[in-house]
Amino acid sequence: MVDYDKHVGTAGTMRIRDTGSTVEFWILCSDGATNTGAYTWSGVVNGVGVGGTTSLPAGFGSRLLGSWGVSTSQTVSFHQNATGTSGLGGAADHSAFIARATVPPAPRSRQLDQITLTSMRYIFDGQGDGGSPITAWQYQYATSGDFSSGASGWINSGGTSTQTGLTPGTVYYFRSRGVNAVGAGPVSDVISARTLAGAHVWNGSAWVPATVSIWDGSSWVPGTVQIWNGSTWVGGQ
Repeated sequence: MVDYDKHVGTAGTMRIRDTGSTVEFWILCSDGATNTGAYTWSGVVNGVGVGGTTSLPAGFGSRLLGSWGVSTSQTVSFHQNATGTSGLGGAADHSAFIARATVPPAPRSRQLDQITLTSMRYIFDGQGDGGSPITAWQYQYATSGDFSSGASGWINSGGTSTQTGLTPGTVYYFRSRGVNAVGAGPVSDVISARTLAGAHVWNGSAWVPATVSIWDGSSWVPGTVQIWNGSTWVGGQ
């Protein structure tokens, strides 16, 4: 709980109290003789105007004027009209910035590199923690850009990870996100790269990976070349 106080008059205090989930407006006075039959106030919370008029008898001490749930970061404002008393004074304005943590913003996918037949390295950059410490950076990969096919679960990462166990000659899509105490944030942009194929062709100056396709009876689909290592079939080059 945090109180933001502003001194008014000779003995008054306008208080904005942040409880962590709500914001409260209070008026306080340490002069037991101060009283008014029409204390008029107004303010803005959650972008909406609030306010009213209340009677403050002598010796009221403190009065809660209103309480509102606040879940997003914002500046709230509190205004009192002239009170006609020396204890609370004339017209006054008070404001405070109320900070609320959110999920982390989406990271930025930087690159896929160090590509082999069965692995590639994914690098991404966080763009903030949303106001609450990051508990995990995570990435996910799949064999379709919409992550409807061959999708992994979310894998914890430090921002740079080498994913192994991939299939040769296959396009993989990667994305990432951050997690804090509030929850998981939105995902990053998606980037993709193809693992090396099981065959290479000469392009006139260098051997480059070739994508192998096979006829499945109706169309050409990606295939892989494998070699026998004496005990099992493995990706070949």
